[in-house]
Amino acid sequence: MNLLIVKKSELVSESTVLISGRRVAHLNEILDSSAGSELKVGLLGGKRGRGIIKKIDSESAEIELDLTDDPPEKLPLTVIIGLCRPKVLSRLISDLTSYGVQHVEIVKTFFGDKGYWTNELFTPEGLFEAVVKGLEQSMDTIEPSVTLVKRFGPYSEDVLPNYSINSKCYIANPGAVEKLGDIAVSTPGCIAVGPERGFTKYEVNQFVKAGFKPVSLGERIIRTEAAVHVCVSKFL
Repeated sequence: MNLLIVKKSELVSESTVLISGRRVAHLNEILDSSAGSELKVGLLGGKRGRGIIKKIDSESAEIELDLTDDPPEKLPLTVIIGLCRPKVLSRLISDLTSYGVQHVEIVKTFFGDKGYWTNELFTPEGLFEAVVKGLEQSMDTIEPSVTLVKRFGPYSEDVLPNYSINSKCYIANPGAVEKLGDIAVSTPGCIAVGPERGFTKYEVNQFVKAGFKPVSLGERIIRTEAAVHVCVSKFL
């Protein structure tokens, strides 16, 4: 935890928060904190700075805040990911948050198992936990927007075309002639990566119809998780 994230709802005064749960356990067990310890703290959706622990026990911690620094700028990038295993997506949401990506869309495609939607990751609490891990890692306080798309057809007709109006958009496709590494990308941008078994021909065609350019990542077929990191690195 490089940055302790606190929420406005935890403020007990203009400059004091009272926290509990996982973060207190981390302060006690990992950081060996005590009254008087200084921490790097960020207010969710607000500024960053330092905090001084006033009181702490096994259940809660009272922290005095001095927040004066703005969070880092976001990366004007939208990442679209085909629905895949929740454990993979949990890591990806955290990592994309740490990269500063503005918007993440998880889209149910033909090869995505719709049963995944019942996983706790796709609850507001599950998504928030994944996002906060990324904020803590990158010392950021501004959440990306995370959208769950359960019907590809209407999404491909009504939403996808909007991205290509003001952004250069790409879809990772092993059959593409052009390689992402050879293209001079720019931001704002949008990149789409399929699930482990990839996009269907119909889905690729829908992306192309919406203004997305197919690009390959090379001759090898790589995992979704690796592909997302490779794609995003091009925009960093």
